[in-house]
Amino acid sequence: MAFTSAVIKKYRGVLGKYHVTIGTFTNTLGSIGGDINTGLSKAHFVKLFQGGAAVVLDEPVVNMSFATPADGSAITIVTTADADGYFIAFGI
Repeated sequence: MAFTSAVIKKYRGVLGKYHVTIGTFTNTLGSIGGDINTGLSKAHFVKLFQGGAAVVLDEPVVNMSFATPADGSAITIVTTADADGYFIAFGI
């Protein structure tokens, strides 16, 4: 099982002190998710988009609570096996 993620674009100073990070995630060998590193110290919002297939049966989800802002270095996501996609994260 292998899960990888990568940041492809960072926008600093959005709405003042906030930042936006855009990236990708890839599952192979039956993997069903893992940790994405957004590069944010605190993530307040994460949106996941599954790509590659014409029809998505199960949406990828964040597997943690954002009641207290999450440590941006360890945001765990869960996906369908071998699903690939994109993420957008907003925080500080």
